[in-house]
Amino acid sequence: MAEKKRLIGLLLEDIFTDFSKEIIQSVEKAIPYEKNIRLAVISGKYIDSSSSDINSGIYKSVYNSVYRLAVDGELEGVIVHLGSIDESRERMIKEGWFTRFDKIPKVLISSNLEGCVTVNYDNEPGIREALGYIINVNGITNLCMLGGRDDNFEARSRKRIFIECLKEHGIMFRPKMFEATDMSINTEEAAGRLLDRNPRVGAVFCVNDSSAVGLYKAMAKRGLVPGKDILVFGFDNTRMAGEMKPPLSSVGADNITLGQRAVEMLLGMINGEEVRSTYIPTRLYGRLSFPYESNSFNVQDLLRVDRSFIYRTFDDCFYRLKGEYTDRENVDLRRLFYEIISRMITAMNRRYVSMEEFGEIGRLIDIFFDKGAMEYTDPLRMLDTINRLQNNMVIMQKRFSLDANVFINRLFLRMKDRTVYALSDKNINDRKRVADDRERIRDFVVKATEPVGGSDHALKSVFGNFDMLGMRNTALFMYDEPVVYREDAEVHFPDHIKLCCAVKDGVLYQLPAERQDCTISRMLMREELSSRCRGFVILPVFFRHFIYGILICELTDDIYDRGEFIALMLGRTLFLDLSDDTRK
Repeated sequence: MAEKKRLIGLLLEDIFTDFSKEIIQSVEKAIPYEKNIRLAVISGKYIDSSSSDINSGIYKSVYNSVYRLAVDGELEGVIVHLGSIDESRERMIKEGWFTRFDKIPKVLISSNLEGCVTVNYDNEPGIREALGYIINVNGITNLCMLGGRDDNFEARSRKRIFIECLKEHGIMFRPKMFEATDMSINTEEAAGRLLDRNPRVGAVFCVNDSSAVGLYKAMAKRGLVPGKDILVFGFDNTRMAGEMKPPLSSVGADNITLGQRAVEMLLGMINGEEVRSTYIPTRLYGRLSFPYESNSFNVQDLLRVDRSFIYRTFDDCFYRLKGEYTDRENVDLRRLFYEIISRMITAMNRRYVSMEEFGEIGRLIDIFFDKGAMEYTDPLRMLDTINRLQNNMVIMQKRFSLDANVFINRLFLRMKDRTVYALSDKNINDRKRVADDRERIRDFVVKATEPVGGSDHALKSVFGNFDMLGMRNTALFMYDEPVVYREDAEVHFPDHIKLCCAVKDGVLYQLPAERQDCTISRMLMREELSSRCRGFVILPVFFRHFIYGILICELTDDIYDRGEFIALMLGRTLFLDLSDDTRK
């Protein structure tokens, strides 16, 4: 008998930030495959009360109507990440927002709200590891910190640890060594002030990876290179850290991510278990901005074909795979890596590689990369791991004068080529996707706004061309009448909504009127949504102050960046298509 279908929510602010992407991906991948659980990502917008941009504030306020689904939907539990929330809003959120679904189990990520079950980083181990290496091994004593806001408890904690570490190493902290930021990527000016006050700085700790973006820009203007002129490390170990130039060293989760632990805790709460707040240990992940290697090995490890050494090497390189559930159809990449490396080492030890063995190892290497190994590491980290293995095998080759060295080196070259090709293919595919998206959305808007036949014809055109938006699994729900958002009044949403059209596994379906109606609470359980999708993101479809409905999209790697734009263009199209009296 199939297990009951369950729905859990992930509530966020600003889905497009790298930290939010990491949370979403780790939560989705931590849900066990055998559990019939569907994940609903509900993301709004952080509204900066100090901002003078009125139009942006109104847009975000209307957008945040999507949070209503956290109350109206049949969620069995929610994971909440509120971003860089300032403490002045804590009571408002706890006493206002949370009381609307106070009976639902909740786990908060990166929060210190009292009385709530939370999962946070243990900031101390990773920061101490980084600063200890900089001071004791590199001999650098002129350190600085590009910090965060005083009203953010994570930023305060990391600053406190930074100051304590300096003190323990006999370094006096001075105010000029610290510069506060808003913890976003827009930190260039703040970073410039820090560099100008400290022209001989040898290392900079950035409160998070995003703030390091501005530091990189400020350094470039001054002719400084991260990792060469100044050692730099950040915090969170997001994918962005590995993609920066040069790649950014960063403190991140050690054995399990925040999202993975949050899933474990939430499922425990749903099952009636007693769950307490917890902390995730951290470590430093070294890259070119601060060369650091935590996993050292030598020729003796290779000679012994040590299983733990090979698995440790894999875990260190492919750290994003840890904690992820895989189904039986997926290849065990960890075991496959062991098979490849152990066969190569064994061949070196016995001084012979047959053509059959060479071909078989090459085939396993291709399977390893074809099954998406590069999704779990950084290209330069992968190349560094390959080089370290190869360099130690070169020592073995010299020791034994092995005839097998040509074949082994060709296999290493194959691994390097596949790594470079994977990066190249990703860049090409990303550029092609952006160009294709632009063309598809342009063609959709043209077709869906043809000035013929009135609003009914126009809506049919929207539904009939819905698949042109380029999403393989998606659905458009609409209210009978647009909900009008008023700043000075509470917005009342209907209890029912209509599923007008859906794309399921790439096929467009336009539903007849008798099958469209459903309650808001059952919206995410409709069978028209592909059962192959483990998670969906919910996007409001609106234009100006008219909220037309909800767009539900499958969680894919690109939906974080393109989903909001697609929903915005869809709302604009509906606004243009509807009657004049709706536009007043």
